[in-house]
Amino acid sequence: MNQDKPSNFYNKNIHLLALALTRLERRHIIFGSVKIFWFIIGLPAMFQAFPLSRAGALAVAGACFVGFVITAVLHESVLQAMDFNKRLRRINQNELELLQLHFPEDLDTGEEFRDREHRYSSDLDIFGQRGLFHFINRAATAGGRQALAQRLKSQADAHEAARRREAIKELALMTDLRRNAAAHGLNIKDSTKRLNDLRTFLAEPFLLMERKGLILFMYLWPTATLASLVSIFFGGPFLLFFGLFCGQMIINAVFLKRVNHIYRLTTKSHGILKAYSAIIEALEQTPFQSSLLNELKERLVPPAAVGSRRASQWIQRLSSLLGWFDTRNGAFHFFLTNILFWDLHCMLSTEKWRKQAAPHVEQWFNVIAGFEELSSFAALAFNHPHWVYPEFHDGPFVLQAKAVGHPLIPEAQRICNDACFGGKDLNSADEQNNGGNVLVVTGPNMAGKSTFLRTIGTAAILAFAGAPVCAEKFRISPVQLFTSMQSSDSLDKHMSLFYAELERLKIILDGIAAGEPVFFIIDEMLKGTNALDRQKGAVALVKQLVKNKADGIVATHDLELTRLGVDNYHFDGYIENDKLLFDYLLKKGTCQSFNALALMKIMGIDV
Repeated sequence: MNQDKPSNFYNKNIHLLALALTRLERRHIIFGSVKIFWFIIGLPAMFQAFPLSRAGALAVAGACFVGFVITAVLHESVLQAMDFNKRLRRINQNELELLQLHFPEDLDTGEEFRDREHRYSSDLDIFGQRGLFHFINRAATAGGRQALAQRLKSQADAHEAARRREAIKELALMTDLRRNAAAHGLNIKDSTKRLNDLRTFLAEPFLLMERKGLILFMYLWPTATLASLVSIFFGGPFLLFFGLFCGQMIINAVFLKRVNHIYRLTTKSHGILKAYSAIIEALEQTPFQSSLLNELKERLVPPAAVGSRRASQWIQRLSSLLGWFDTRNGAFHFFLTNILFWDLHCMLSTEKWRKQAAPHVEQWFNVIAGFEELSSFAALAFNHPHWVYPEFHDGPFVLQAKAVGHPLIPEAQRICNDACFGGKDLNSADEQNNGGNVLVVTGPNMAGKSTFLRTIGTAAILAFAGAPVCAEKFRISPVQLFTSMQSSDSLDKHMSLFYAELERLKIILDGIAAGEPVFFIIDEMLKGTNALDRQKGAVALVKQLVKNKADGIVATHDLELTRLGVDNYHFDGYIENDKLLFDYLLKKGTCQSFNALALMKIMGIDV
């Protein structure tokens, strides 16, 4: 796949969708005009026929009504197709934007998943504006976004990462499945709160199911109320209808608090569930090759005890029931619920549904979440065909990267570097690292140290997710990633910057002491204390890391750390015509030039 194929693909689809929308616009105009035609022709014809024959007038009215209904149904299908195609066009346009690292406003940033106490996500800018989540996320549902956030905050073992890699590779080529699923959910407002409310609703105790006498009463009383209403047109007493109507009002008032509670949990959820159903149906109908995708699909098969309906049909049924329940917002609800016990019948219908299907719904929701999470990485793989899928190394720790770059830096500006932990040759397959590797990276301000650290950390996260990495080669051993890069003080916890840094470093040391395979990334440690204490503390920490045969990277300005039995690398820069220039290339050895004093001079400070 050549490098420009993704953009060609999206541009071609945008063109085809534009043609399709043009055809649908014509049908929209035609059906809209035909609906008006039934009124313009039908009403005068009916009034002309009425003086001659009531039967003829009714026949004309009936024919016009049938014609209008058929036209309206066809028109609605055209409107839905137009809306769906517009969403597909928007998805293709978003992908083109993301290829240029322009972030459309409607993409979720994952801000709600920020956790500054997490062992690496806050340091590596995983969540928030222009973060990794913002770049990768294609999930339309709250569950899908949660699953993606959780995946970015954890590391799979080598076996699971390999299974994920095969699933992502397969999904990357299933562009229609991924984009159609995203289009189904694009316009729904599916928040974490809404999803939790649905889960609460599914676990609610039954109000009506076990009261058979009350259920019978709910059918008999509305029948009597309707009969009394009809009888009024034949001279029956109005007071009978009025009494039955008022009786329903009283009974509805008794159950009002409970009905309102259920309604608050489910209001406006029928659109969300409709999207869920469409996504599930697409998965049910798609054959897969990878074991992980087939496992997801198998979890959609309801037990025989639930009946012959598929999971998508069960979710669609609940969507319809909750749609009927949402008529509480309509103008005629007052009459519906006090003539037909409408709200109670809606409650009863949802309870019957829950009795059969509720135990399996969480599993179905999790399948959607798992698919959307994998689909997000598949979109990344499709958009960047020149990125490499990582290899996993068993045994002592290895991290080898050739031409690795940060995925959130535009390609024209991205400078890639090599990195090697374990072994001396990037092309070697029998690396050994029994003594640990602590790499110390030195260099002047703005030369690229922190970006390099984030590049390595981000690549490791993508690798453990089974996704491709922005590199020509990437090999890594399964490890737990820890970072200490952006510690800050905390007013709410009465915590100083220095203490916050110590806490982060302690987490790293505790992981190493527990015998876990740990890879750490530390940037300018102990910034929150004075220079003398900072140097003494940093030297002591690096000595301890080397003694414990730990694996990781330390970026620093302190040259004392380069003399502690570590591997030294550096970035450098130079000043030309009062301008700072950098090549952002990682080089072997210790940096010998720093730019702090030169920068101060440029800013007009006498030093």
